[in-house]
Amino acid sequence: MNRPRISAVIMARDEAKNIEAAIESLRFAEQIVVADTGSSDNTIELARNAGAEVHSIDFDGFGSGKNKALEFCNGDWIFFLDADERVSPELAESIVEGVANNSGFDGYAVNRLSYFLGKPVRHCGWYPDYVLRLFKKGQGEFSDRLVHEGVELKGAAGKLEGLLYHYSYENLDQYIEKLNVYSRLNAEEMYKSRRKWHFRDLVVHPVATFVKMYVLKAGFLDGVNGFLLAILSSYHVFVKYAKLRQLYRQVKK
Repeated sequence: MNRPRISAVIMARDEAKNIEAAIESLRFAEQIVVADTGSSDNTIELARNAGAEVHSIDFDGFGSGKNKALEFCNGDWIFFLDADERVSPELAESIVEGVANNSGFDGYAVNRLSYFLGKPVRHCGWYPDYVLRLFKKGQGEFSDRLVHEGVELKGAAGKLEGLLYHYSYENLDQYIEKLNVYSRLNAEEMYKSRRKWHFRDLVVHPVATFVKMYVLKAGFLDGVNGFLLAILSSYHVFVKYAKLRQLYRQVKK
């Protein structure tokens, strides 16, 4: 009896430096889909040359975009990967075994190990970090959020062995660039949900973020990188609420 087919999906934009390695780590899948949201580099060409099928979609938020990408999948199971992530050989084997076994699960979470400035982060609340990425077609979809979207599964979920490597921030310039994008989307989400802004948000939440990551979640064990990550995450929270304040002030004008 043939095992169920797996479709792997990557949503990408200007990911020429990542797309080939990301696709290579998905060779366990029968179908590899790249949903491109408007690349101006040669992401599309590289993806096609690597054996993926490429579809262009409009970007209107990460959750909505990923749900559009799911429409191109023809497999029995779907695995979603970000372009800056890599599936380890151990995880690839676990994925194949997971879909082959009749375990009763409709989805599986995988353990993600993120890197910051070239080093793995094993504290700060970043690890272990189980994210649901594998699910039966029709049994899951992404939450309709602009950012920090997650899979909403209709059934029960299990966990797989092996690591999902996340090479998120190679340098500080990249972190600041993403911080600017994500803080804006965070502020827009809070504004749309009518989250009110208060002055204390600029003080209490950033400080609490630093204390939680660096002290309570033992970020100090990650050395200088742990300190930098806690400080920058605190700043991210500060900017998020500052942008929320800005949105309310713009409406009043």
